[in-house]
Amino acid sequence: MSEASKRTVPLLDRAVFRTSRLADFCGVKELTAQTGHAPEDWPVVIGKELIDNGLDECEEAEIGPEISIAVSTECAEIVIADNGRGLPSETIQGIIDYTIRVSSREAYVSPTRGAQGNALKTIVAMPFALDGRRGITVVESHGLAHRIGFEVDPVRREPKPLLQISPSPVQKGTRITVCWPDSACSLLEQAETRFVQMAADFTAFNPHLTLSCRWNGQRRVNMTASNPDWRKWRACDLTSAHWYDTERFERYMAAHIARDEDQGRAGRTVREFIAELRGLTRSDKQKVVLAAVQAAGMPLASFFGRDDDAIALLLAQCQQQTKPVAPKDLGVIGSDHFLADCCAVGAAEESFKYKKRLGETASGLPYAIEVAFAYRPEATSRLLVTGVNFSVGIRNPFQRLAYFDDLSSQLTRRMAGPDEPIVVMLHYTCPRVDYTDRGKSTLSLPFEIGAAIRELVEAVTKEWYTQRKREEKEASRKIERRDRLISTKKVSIKDAAWQAMQAPI
Repeated sequence: MSEASKRTVPLLDRAVFRTSRLADFCGVKELTAQTGHAPEDWPVVIGKELIDNGLDECEEAEIGPEISIAVSTECAEIVIADNGRGLPSETIQGIIDYTIRVSSREAYVSPTRGAQGNALKTIVAMPFALDGRRGITVVESHGLAHRIGFEVDPVRREPKPLLQISPSPVQKGTRITVCWPDSACSLLEQAETRFVQMAADFTAFNPHLTLSCRWNGQRRVNMTASNPDWRKWRACDLTSAHWYDTERFERYMAAHIARDEDQGRAGRTVREFIAELRGLTRSDKQKVVLAAVQAAGMPLASFFGRDDDAIALLLAQCQQQTKPVAPKDLGVIGSDHFLADCCAVGAAEESFKYKKRLGETASGLPYAIEVAFAYRPEATSRLLVTGVNFSVGIRNPFQRLAYFDDLSSQLTRRMAGPDEPIVVMLHYTCPRVDYTDRGKSTLSLPFEIGAAIRELVEAVTKEWYTQRKREEKEASRKIERRDRLISTKKVSIKDAAWQAMQAPI
């Protein structure tokens, strides 16, 4: 082509198009990125998030949580109800405002079940993403049914939710119905085993929970609270200054300032801000802290504008005037509950082993680790139940332990692989829990936590490992497995004498 002809070839003057961030909720690809999970996981994601919300609500209201679940592939719906105070209408209407992110967890450091902040927004959008035309979710509370129809502006690719309010028989608690699209019914059917197991796993980490789950009308889970009065650190309990570093404390402070501005409220003072920290509700301690940082009567926004050292100094003073939280105060599930839960899935009581570790990380954060193990004589495979901060994971999150190890590999070395007839339960709680991904599928654990988990798993599997090694050397020893692992425990002479004394004549 000659130079003259090159000059006559028309060129494309590319336009600059603007795409709304709201489009992050409008398709399968976008929601997969938002939640960290592919569509085949979405039924389980919906179940987990709604159970988490129901538990938090009941705990904050100091109500023994009762959660009922009903899934129907015929009616194509997932229905989850709790016995809490009921979502207020204004909160439900806030769900459909996709221009904002709303969370009561996001800026706080606390051992809470989740801090996604947009869980309900993603759940409402999921049916549409799968159907491509419209999605329906119904939220019922306080005698009102809020029917949310999720549609999308085809030009701007922005959510266009529609809300209809009508009477509802639900006066107590909240009932949420997610209408699953007929076009994706196979995904719901395939999720049955994992969904039911996820629902059952919640009872392992919440002794105060009563939970039932029906699938196509058949009751699959029916667990009553083993300890209705059991306590843990709740989402509404005061956060501790000892759980923050300077960066997180600054973020927490900024979130309060922004919230006051958004709501048109008079900005809070530094004193009002620190009064929400555990151990600083007394005025005498507040005065000491304020005097040390020269912030008596100062608005929080003005203090935030000081030099960088001011926030660090305030945090240090708050920590100095308060006591660290004891690890046991985070909440300990306990061996009795784990034993009952293991027996509920066919474990032999005599084979049950339980270990726990309460301590502090190198950065001063309290933590609690609990591990339970038992032999299931009639089972043909392993049941692995893992949880973090009293919630279950969509997948096993303990993929990175100390020394470049992971939980699955360690269990395999301990003769506790997927094909073994056992149950293993592992729970970890800590105010600051970090994940390597949005889907919370892999924990980023401090070295000492990973090492502690390895030690506890090794301890509870010791007898099982010894027996299985015997069987490897001599196959005939498998017939003695039941006797060795679940034989009647020996009774000491002292205990036998005491039992005799207590026996009725």
